Amino acid sequence: MKKKFFAIGIALIVLISGGVYCMTKWIEHQNSPYNVSDVLDDKGVKLYKRGFRLLEEQLATYIKEHYSGVSKIEFSPIFVQGGDGQTMFDANIVPVIYDNHGNKAYLGRKVGKHGYASYGLLGDLRLDFNGFDEEVIEIDVDGKFLDITNYKSLPPKAKLTINPAMDENIEALVKDGQLKDVVKSEKGSLEAEVAYNTEIRKGNEWEWR
Repeated sequence: MKKKFFAIGIALIVLISGGVYCMTKWIEHQNSPYNVSDVLDDKGVKLYKRGFRLLEEQLATYIKEHYSGVSKIEFSPIFVQGGDGQTMFDANIVPVIYDNHGNKAYLGRKVGKHGYASYGLLGDLRLDFNGFDEEVIEIDVDGKFLDITNYKSLPPKAKLTINPAMDENIEALVKDGQLKDVVKSEKGSLEAEVAYNTEIRKGNEWEWR
C-alpha cells in the first residue's frame, strides 16, 4: 500500500511540475516579442511577409542601381506596434547600408538633429484583404501606389526611379561620417550583397541594432 501511495505521489509531482513548466512556457510565449498572434493572424503574417519582402527588394534595388561605394544592404525584422485598441497598428523596417570601408549606417533614423522617415506601412506599402478575402499588396512607385499583388518578386514597373527622401538621408549619413565614398552614380553597386529579412516581431524599429 505504501508503495502504491508513493507511486501516486511521484506521479502527482511529475504532473504538477509538468503543468507549471508548460504554464511558464506559455506565459513566456505570450510575452515574447516574436508572438504577434494578438495583432496578426496566420493569413496576416503571410501577407506581411510577402508585402515587406517586395518593399525590401524595391529599396535594395534602388540603392544598388543608384549608389556606388555600397558593399552590402540588409534589413531589420518587420517591427509591428499598436493594434491593441489603444494605438493605431503600424509596421516598419530599417534598411542598413554598408560601405566599402566597413562602415554601417541605418536609414530612417535621426542624423544629428534631423529625423528621417521610416519605411513601411502607409508611406511605402499598403497591405489588406479585399471583399473576397484575397491579399492586396500595393507599393509606392514615384509617388503613386501600384498593385503588385500577383508578383513573387519585384516587377520592373515597381522599380523606383527617384527617391528624394532616401537620397537626402544617405547624403546626410555621408556628411556625418557614418558612410564613406557612397556616392549617387549611374554606375551603382550592382555587386552589393543583399540580406532580406521577413521575421516579424513586436517593438520599435528605432531600438534595433
